[in-house]
Amino acid sequence: MEIRRKAYQSLVEWKSRKNHKPLIVEGLRQVGKSYIVAKFAKENYSNAIIFDFRHRKELATVFSGDLDVDTIIRKAKLFLSDENFDIENTVLIFEEIGDCPLARTSLKSFAMDGRYDVIATGSLLGVINFRRKTRVKIPTGYEDFLNMSGLDFEEFLWANGISEEQVDELKRQTAEKKELDPFTVNFYKKLMKDYLAIGGLPEVVSTFIDSNRNYIEARNVLERLLTDYRADFGRFVDDDGNELIDYRLQSQLNMIFDSIPKQLARENDINKFKYSEVKKGGRAAAFKEGFEWLEKAGLVLRCFNVNALETPLSLNVDETYFKVFISDTGLLMAMYPVVTMRDFLNDKLDSRKGAIYENLAGVLIHKAGFPLYYYADGEKHLEIDFLIEGADGLILYEEKSTNGKMAASRAVMSGQTPYKAAACYKIIENNFGDGAFFTSVPQFCAPFLLDDICKKIYSF
Repeated sequence: MEIRRKAYQSLVEWKSRKNHKPLIVEGLRQVGKSYIVAKFAKENYSNAIIFDFRHRKELATVFSGDLDVDTIIRKAKLFLSDENFDIENTVLIFEEIGDCPLARTSLKSFAMDGRYDVIATGSLLGVINFRRKTRVKIPTGYEDFLNMSGLDFEEFLWANGISEEQVDELKRQTAEKKELDPFTVNFYKKLMKDYLAIGGLPEVVSTFIDSNRNYIEARNVLERLLTDYRADFGRFVDDDGNELIDYRLQSQLNMIFDSIPKQLARENDINKFKYSEVKKGGRAAAFKEGFEWLEKAGLVLRCFNVNALETPLSLNVDETYFKVFISDTGLLMAMYPVVTMRDFLNDKLDSRKGAIYENLAGVLIHKAGFPLYYYADGEKHLEIDFLIEGADGLILYEEKSTNGKMAASRAVMSGQTPYKAAACYKIIENNFGDGAFFTSVPQFCAPFLLDDICKKIYSF
């Protein structure tokens, strides 16, 4: 099946901009970068020429020596003799540009020359390159960027046959925040549970739908992708394009990654991530490199604690305390035993339910374009799940799949603290509702609530 992606429109907008620069489409492996670029190129250019650096290592020699455009094209014709570099409206596609560092350097030449559009793809670990020492210069100011991740919930709805008109109606209802009829609640609640169970990676979603919504078939793909991601742990490319593995780092990455589902499921602990649970006696300095790698690869998201509810929140971050989420809900589910997925889908899950929904909240907030922050007071054992800077002030965002308390939010909203907030939202499984100091919002409407918050920020 063909999956509609919002990134396609972003590519259209990039091409329409006057004097656009070479574009790097980056993101976690298997989020659909190559597919959407190929589709866009076919439908918007007369000719597309692909440089596949992952599978044709010899193409790296095209970028040795002088990096002016004429020299690059002259050399490229020797390897790609069947391609026509001379016709108008041609796009050059650099697949896995991280495997050829000098191709990344050449983007400055293409930007200044202007005859060819260039779109480069690569997973974050390849594009950014996890290298301690490098002689290759990354061009500054000569690239445009588009970050891709798995399907967001709206794209997931499209993939499941929900029309744009139906989604627009759900958006309207979210803006009104009025109670929905039970049929609508149950219908979209089921789709959100599916999204939680299988995630948004395109191959997984396609497998799920093509197999008549077979969760085990989807999980098999997720487990294979987890194996593929682990195979990349510690991988980097040196200046000469050689693929290397840092086995010490690889071991560290596996330990961090494996500990995340267990640490998320730990209840009643404000200090969410503990290095000592990764390795006995573990300390922050020992794992700094590993977290940097996993974040650049797009596999994990970190949510940092702030020690004051004052904007800008970034100035109040305490980096010693943070939560860690898996960037795709399906990947997290696949890291738990299959019985966890079964119990979750059958509404029989208890202890890990909160972890799964909190991870969802982190993913949704990140996809909406917001940094991840939370508030915790260890002495008073108070916590606010997430904090968002809105157009009218601070927004308290509480993910409550169970009847969790919101003492800290209550204190802020009722004026019992020196801090102020513009709104408090309690994200739940069921319907809209008004509480004493908060508005309840169904999880399936949360993505559209976050989009509304974002749009208001930019409406000036």
